[in-house]
Amino acid sequence: MNRYGLLKSQLNEVFEAIKEAGMSPSEFRFTEPEDELDDQGEWFTPDHYPRLLHLPSKYWFRFGDNFASYTPGSESIEQTDDKLIWVGKRAALRKWLGNLKREIDAPDLWASFSQEDELLSLEPTEAVNTPFSPEEQIQIKAAIEEFRIYITSTYSLSPEPLAKINRKLDYLIDASTRLGRIDWKNLFVGALISLALQQLSPSGPGLRELFGAAGHLLRHVLGGITSPPLLH
Repeated sequence: MNRYGLLKSQLNEVFEAIKEAGMSPSEFRFTEPEDELDDQGEWFTPDHYPRLLHLPSKYWFRFGDNFASYTPGSESIEQTDDKLIWVGKRAALRKWLGNLKREIDAPDLWASFSQEDELLSLEPTEAVNTPFSPEEQIQIKAAIEEFRIYITSTYSLSPEPLAKINRKLDYLIDASTRLGRIDWKNLFVGALISLALQQLSPSGPGLRELFGAAGHLLRHVLGGITSPPLLH
C-alpha cells in the first residue's frame, strides 16, 4: 500500500489503462490532500479517497472503499458506481477514460456557432454584390488553395472525406467566377459549416481553429485582396 491508498500493481494497471485509452499518463496525477482545497480553503472531497486528476480538463476519478465516483459520467456530469471490488473499479476506470476522451475530443458547437455569426457579419469592402474582377478571382483561387493545404496538413483524412472536401473547395473557386462577393461569402460560410460538421469533426485541432483560419481567409478575400494569406 502507498500514500494513494492503492497497491503498486493497481497503480500500474491504472497507468496501462490510460495508455490503452490512447492518452498520455503525463496528463494525469493522483492528488495529495492539500490539492483538494478550493480557493476558500474548503475541501473538495472530505473523504480523502485517492483521486486521479486529468490535469488539462480537471475531470477526475475517485477510488472509494467499495465504490468509484467520477466526472464526466456516461450520461451525467458526475457518476458513482457502487458495490465494487478492485475488478469493478478497474472496469469503471476504463469506462471513465472513455467518457473523458469523448468529452475532450467533442467539438464545441456553441463556440463554433458564435464564430459562424462572426463570419456571417463580415462584409465586403464594397457593400454591394459586385462580381469579383479577373485578378480577384485569381487571388481567391490562391487563397482557397492555401486553405486546402491548411486542411490537409492539419487533419488526418481518409480518401473519401478528402475527395468531398476537394470538391467543395473546387466549387468555391468556380463560384467566384459567377457569383457576386456577398453571395460568394454566404456560400463560403455554408460550405465551411458543412466541412466542419460532416467531414472534419472531431479529428484535428477542433472547430475553433478551423473557423479561425477560415475567418482569416474571408477577411483577406473581402477586405481587398493583395496576396494569398498564410494560414499555417
